[in-house]
Amino acid sequence: MTLRFGIIGCGEITSKRRAEQIDRAEGTELQLAMDIEEWAAKDIGQRFDIEYTTDEEEVLSDPDVGAVYISTPHHLHAEQTIRAADSGKHVVIEKPIATSVTDGREMIDACEAAGVKLTVPLARFTPTAEAARLLVEEGLIGSVVGTRISSLARKPDSYWTGGYTGRVPSDWRKSATESGGGILVMNSIHAIDRFRYVTGLTERRVYAEADTFVTDVEVEDFVCVTIRYDNGAIGSIEGSSFAKAGVDGGPYDRIYGERGTIVISDPIRINTAEPTRLGEGDTWHDVETQPVERNIFERFAAAVEADGEMPIPPMDALRDLAVVRAAYQAAEDGTPVEISIP
Repeated sequence: MTLRFGIIGCGEITSKRRAEQIDRAEGTELQLAMDIEEWAAKDIGQRFDIEYTTDEEEVLSDPDVGAVYISTPHHLHAEQTIRAADSGKHVVIEKPIATSVTDGREMIDACEAAGVKLTVPLARFTPTAEAARLLVEEGLIGSVVGTRISSLARKPDSYWTGGYTGRVPSDWRKSATESGGGILVMNSIHAIDRFRYVTGLTERRVYAEADTFVTDVEVEDFVCVTIRYDNGAIGSIEGSSFAKAGVDGGPYDRIYGERGTIVISDPIRINTAEPTRLGEGDTWHDVETQPVERNIFERFAAAVEADGEMPIPPMDALRDLAVVRAAYQAAEDGTPVEISIP
């Protein structure tokens, strides 16, 4: 079975990555491209030799479209996903799943009621994440007691009015209402999801401090978050959209165990207190990574055909958002916030 995709939103991410991923994935095919900017839809249509339109309803009413890929400003996600579900289309939607946990829950419920599948293509399936997950599962560092996520990027001023490429001029990224937040929801959310996948731990409570120091926007450009996990482990997130990372590309994300540390660099590095199959203890060892099989759209199409679990279950994406929203609430209130999903 070939799952034919309609694209809703032909901006930066679609142009740089997703359209090509759908086009080359086994079991998927591009059918129709849509954007309110005709030139953007036409560009994707001509590049991939498919029809294009500025009318979202044309995508949703097309009987040959079995699924939609949605890449639009965040505040539109809930409404567009629910419309797609009501039209009987499976949905792949860019992160975050929504701007509020309530909206995300309604999206999941709408898809379940309509009998369609929903996933969010977070950066979970990477060679380094898969390698780290195997190391944790093998128990080489013992029980996980801590994590560190570092999301540092010096975003140019032009990012806020057109993304990194300037493909579609817009200012929704600057708006707290339309974007849902800054570096935490834009970037750190990927690592939040990835670390839950790698460690198997679930976030229970967060505390945060956030502010806007340098950038003329409504969202945070610097944030620090403390996470308490369900096993008692403690995590931290350091995020900034104006602070450059270290000269060697670091600081890197890390996983701390009772008996060792994993550094999520390329290659992955591990240091254990005692000797392991990797070599002597108290020494840094490089760990070989393997290519990740199948892109997210192949995984999605296979799950649709088998009526199986999504590659990234929508409730996982909702929990990612719940962590982010709780962090923003904690920063506003000045008190820790328990993670809650309706």
